Amino acid sequence: MRNNLLLGTFLSTFVVGFILFPGCGSTQDGSPTVQSVTEGKIVYALSYPQFEEDNIFTSMFPSEMTFKFKNNNTKNELKTKMAIFSTSLLANNKEKKVTHLVKIANKYSGLEMDSMEIMEEYGKKPLGMNIVPTEKTKEIAGYMCNHALVTFDSDSTKNFDIYYTNQIGIEDPNWCTPFHEISGVLMEAKVNKFNIDMHMVATQVVAEEYAEDEFMTQQEYEPITVAEMADIFQSF
Repeated sequence: MRNNLLLGTFLSTFVVGFILFPGCGSTQDGSPTVQSVTEGKIVYALSYPQFEEDNIFTSMFPSEMTFKFKNNNTKNELKTKMAIFSTSLLANNKEKKVTHLVKIANKYSGLEMDSMEIMEEYGKKPLGMNIVPTEKTKEIAGYMCNHALVTFDSDSTKNFDIYYTNQIGIEDPNWCTPFHEISGVLMEAKVNKFNIDMHMVATQVVAEEYAEDEFMTQQEYEPITVAEMADIFQSF
């Protein structure tokens, strides 16, 4: 029972806290690194700093997340290791709409939100949270990334680092997240909800071509409300 509660809490953390993320880039010495990608995917490794690596609870947590993008449309995909539970978020930047799909066994449920609902449920910054850009840089998955420090007025122990790059061709990639003031694609960050931390760092960026319907719902699903979606995660 506790395993299911922690897993449901983690997946709620992922969904509520975070919906992710031209020319030739360069390293600090000016040498070229990678070509800009405008269609493809970013693969993120996931870890849980507050738990031991062999913790029985986190053994069920996802270890990888995939972020696909094309024409400023994005699709975030994540599933448990046994594939019993999966979730995906399709964000249409042009129309400012998000569709959140959840699959449990063979049953799909879906939630569609317009721009106002998105900012209320997904894009609102926690009270007292600040994003402070710095001069630090770091190379992640072959891309030179800028640094920002995320601070919290009430508790400095919650502060964490984020790294982002402008070398990937996605316009306004964080428009529906609490990091919407960051113009670049997030390559390393942390999500916290219900006192569970998830650290994510990009491991590879792959240029791939996708059909247009990759970023559309391709299966029938039961429409649900925000409250019903929350109940699914809390009860799983």
